[in-house]
Amino acid sequence: MAAQKNILYTHDIFIRTIVPESLIKYFNLAFDIVEIDTAKEQFAKEFPIKTVPSIVTTDGNKFFEQLAINDYLINSSKNQEEINLLLGDANDLNHRTEITMIASFSGSDYLNMLAVYVKPYLGMLPYVKKTEENALAKLAVMDSFYEGKLAHQKYLTGDHITVADLVTATSMKLGFAVVYGKEWRAEHKAISEWFDRVIHSKYLESHFKDFKYVDAPASLS
Repeated sequence: MAAQKNILYTHDIFIRTIVPESLIKYFNLAFDIVEIDTAKEQFAKEFPIKTVPSIVTTDGNKFFEQLAINDYLINSSKNQEEINLLLGDANDLNHRTEITMIASFSGSDYLNMLAVYVKPYLGMLPYVKKTEENALAKLAVMDSFYEGKLAHQKYLTGDHITVADLVTATSMKLGFAVVYGKEWRAEHKAISEWFDRVIHSKYLESHFKDFKYVDAPASLS
């Protein structure tokens, strides 16, 4: 049965819902944004797998996973200039593939590893020194990948913003809010300056308007 309205299911503590919510607001798309805690039975019925972000459309389609939903929402804008900008020109296979590669990597591998590092400082996981050391080593390699991209261009895939930047910046939000203090930011100037540009872009400003950087990394005390 088709929904009477397009619905985006979201949860305010989840990172992967930020870009879809921001895109709906930026493009003024006809979607109701529904917090899953306020519609638990409906959400479970529509998506037994219980993952967000997820959408139900008026024509009866149901989709989940951030990259698929971002793609759907951007294309739903029907603004070809924005579509080509954010997703890459359809005639430039290499650029489109790079955008998808980085968005996928950032929204999965990077975000998951950052969560392993940060969650003990939020009381969400027990602290294990060896686990943190492993996470930091892996994050250092990942950060070097981003720094290599930003060494010769303004954004991750070139000189204009794409969905790869939006997904990557939101995936780094926990870091800049909890553990990436002034010292880290000074040591990773390219990433820090790029992050600030992206979160204050027209696409993400609605979410990050009150964002505050952490001065010093969180402690376990």
